[in-house]
Amino acid sequence: MAQRKAGEVEAFLSRPDTSFPVVLLYGPDSGLVAERAARVAALSGADLGDPFSAVTLSADEVEKDAGRLFDEARTVSMFGGRRLVRIRGAGGGTYRALAGALAELGAQPPPEVTVVIEAGDLKPSSPLRAAVEKARAAMALPCYPDEGRALDGMIDAEMQAASLKIGREAREALRERLGANRLASRGEVRKLALYCLGQTEVSLADVEAVVGDVSSETVDEAVDAAASGEVKRLPELLERLASAGTAPFALQQAVLRHFQALQLMRERVERHNDSIPRVVEARRPNFRRKPAFEAALGTWTLEALARALARIEAAILATRKEAPLASAIVADLLIGLAVEAARLRSRGAGRG
Repeated sequence: MAQRKAGEVEAFLSRPDTSFPVVLLYGPDSGLVAERAARVAALSGADLGDPFSAVTLSADEVEKDAGRLFDEARTVSMFGGRRLVRIRGAGGGTYRALAGALAELGAQPPPEVTVVIEAGDLKPSSPLRAAVEKARAAMALPCYPDEGRALDGMIDAEMQAASLKIGREAREALRERLGANRLASRGEVRKLALYCLGQTEVSLADVEAVVGDVSSETVDEAVDAAASGEVKRLPELLERLASAGTAPFALQQAVLRHFQALQLMRERVERHNDSIPRVVEARRPNFRRKPAFEAALGTWTLEALARALARIEAAILATRKEAPLASAIVADLLIGLAVEAARLRSRGAGRG
């Protein structure tokens, strides 16, 4: 089967391999998918500046007329050399016609052509994944959000390109502030490098002055707003997160962790008669979040928290089944939780 694990993708991209002229990149982070697709395109050997050598098609366009893909893949470049066909926008749909065309091209690839497909988060049973993974001349590359060494590698590459060093404290602050979208994260790091032009090292003060803490502070604000019943704040916070490229599942996981923590804390309030301020103090949240924790604990009962967690888990399952609707599902989840919190607060349900 022609595929790589998520941790092997960077190594594969570092060594061009034209024995796999059909390359599918998929995952929940559209920025990372697009960035890696651009790397495959650059490594293909095609002249990206020549419209006769590089063409871009939409997945919907190919789904309606698969013959267009065959025509482009089998066209010989006017001035010789390799050609590139890039297909964008293959979300979580079935795309059976596109999958069939890729299976044929992967089995018998035309000479001197590279076909790159950008897709959303695909299940193993997806026709697109199945077609590419089974074809002898095709490769499927999963793209998941930056974590650990992958994020550090991106930071190191940008710092080296700008002839800058970054210390441990500044690096940790930078990592905490980067969002879930690879392109947005790289843009923030490049903005930081530009700000530090003429220096030899990036300081903590530089990071705090330049890099917006979208992945941390805004996610926390949205989660706190949902748990505290601040319904009117949520639309603006959700819009900010969407603009920053924050992946829906990252926000879902933050909501899940927060309500699990509230459940443990609320148990101490109801079953051990601890006061809300003392329970929150023992948790040691960031001082900015302390009022939100206290408000949420004073709102939700253990019974209500159990219902909320079931609702969160159902939403997570729904986004896995309907990836193209993930953003809408998450927005509906947070607003629904906020409405429920406001209702409970009006009743004084969790005071204690």
